[in-house]
Amino acid sequence: MRSPAFRRYWVGAFLSFVGSWIQNVAQSWLVYDLTRSEFLLGVVGFVQGLPLLFLAPIGGALSDRWNRRQILLITQSLFALNALTLAFLTFIGAIRYEYILVLVLLNGVVLAIDLPTRQSLVAHLVPREDLANGIALNAAAFHTARILGPAVGGVLLEWVGPAPCFLINGLSFSAILLALLTIQVQSVSDGRPQAGILQSLREGVDFVRARRGLLMLWVNVMVLSMFGLSYLVLMPVFAAEVLKIGKAGLGQLYTFAGVGSLAGLLLTARLAGEFPRGWLIILAANAFGWSVMGFAVVGSAWLAKGLLILAGMFGVMQLVITNTAMQTAAPDSLRGRVVSLHTWAINAPAPFASLLIGKLAQQFGAPTAVVVCTSVCIVFALVLAFVPEVRRIA
Repeated sequence: MRSPAFRRYWVGAFLSFVGSWIQNVAQSWLVYDLTRSEFLLGVVGFVQGLPLLFLAPIGGALSDRWNRRQILLITQSLFALNALTLAFLTFIGAIRYEYILVLVLLNGVVLAIDLPTRQSLVAHLVPREDLANGIALNAAAFHTARILGPAVGGVLLEWVGPAPCFLINGLSFSAILLALLTIQVQSVSDGRPQAGILQSLREGVDFVRARRGLLMLWVNVMVLSMFGLSYLVLMPVFAAEVLKIGKAGLGQLYTFAGVGSLAGLLLTARLAGEFPRGWLIILAANAFGWSVMGFAVVGSAWLAKGLLILAGMFGVMQLVITNTAMQTAAPDSLRGRVVSLHTWAINAPAPFASLLIGKLAQQFGAPTAVVVCTSVCIVFALVLAFVPEVRRIA
């Protein structure tokens, strides 16, 4: 926070993230209210994540070629336009499930370029010795908003309906746009002629593949995304039918998960330098699996919220530590591509995870679907403990 540019960017991103979480709560409830189908709720996640499957690595390559500030000005403006369009259609009563699918697909295309660019921008805003803290604080903006946004979104959804939630999100992007206009970022160049896109992508992949410890952490993120985080897709089902706590309760579920995420960030920062990153991920991966499984089987709303805190904490620890390990290992000329691989690992499995857990929930119920998927995370967490290169990551 000593850097004025980082401070302004952090505040703008935080306000924008709050708006996005408000929309996430309202959108998930609106979709379930329109369709009453767990599977169609999962299809929304599938459609939004599909572009990331193909485009996230390209987004990373573009962020290593072009000015990252200019890219973000464009992507954040498109996010705002998308949210305002959703607000307008909902206000006039013309919203349909198919329109939501189109809008989330467009959002996914923009997100594939925005995510790696936004994460790799931090290295331009703080000194290199502060990079690890900058990455953690950048994640903290998202996860702190994850606490506030759903709580506000649940209340607004109860009081005024989904359309004002979408409008607030559209307006919230003005905060990060104003912040971006006040900072200067140099285009990335290491003095070498730029290779073609495919060669650029191969350089990023080769960098991670040559380091077995990083590669295993990257695979762990994929497993977490495919089988672990998919329980979030079914939050409206748990709120409405399993725990029976309604719209406001849905916001509370997201909020408690966000509280855990923030706690995970603080714990990660506190333990940095005291414990090897590899061992922290091994411990977090095992604890995450059992926390989510507990959430799926308990019948008490308050016990479920407590387990969501643990799930959020141990889930975000895995993501942030892996992100930090990959960014600190990569040179600046490769950072966008390496970050895009992390982004791809988080988001590329998500479309299929949404379809899988939606189908399982429709066939066997939401609790059983979550238990089945989380079991895979627990098995892989045990595998990590037997990989020496993971244990040695400092």
